[in-house]
Amino acid sequence: MLSQTQLSQCLKAEGFHVAQATLSRDLRALNLVKTQNGYKLPEQVIAVKGNSNQQALTILQFMVEAEAAGNLVVVRTHPGNASPVARSLDTIGWKEIIGTVAGDDTILVVTANAATARLVRQRLLALGD
Repeated sequence: MLSQTQLSQCLKAEGFHVAQATLSRDLRALNLVKTQNGYKLPEQVIAVKGNSNQQALTILQFMVEAEAAGNLVVVRTHPGNASPVARSLDTIGWKEIIGTVAGDDTILVVTANAATARLVRQRLLALGD
């Protein structure tokens, strides 16, 4: 996946001089979603059974990483975005999720056991595939 800086450098190599702020606005205007595998159109995000596209998009836009720890999944987000991601996780319809607790940029996702936590982590990471 290319970062915005790398994308800007590629455009520059092709003769297009674009500031990072302009590139960021253009990516937003195109409604592209940043996933772990690069930028995608919202309709290219494959919804997993039980997802609403809006919930999946919210998670994809703001999730930075997810790690299983015992029966918990620790989800990191961009600063200030834990609450909307936690709300999406609470309403996404995954029966494995018992509940969430959100801070500013960290969410604790509670599951029944360690195996379920690993499954939830894998499902989260697979959203952008």
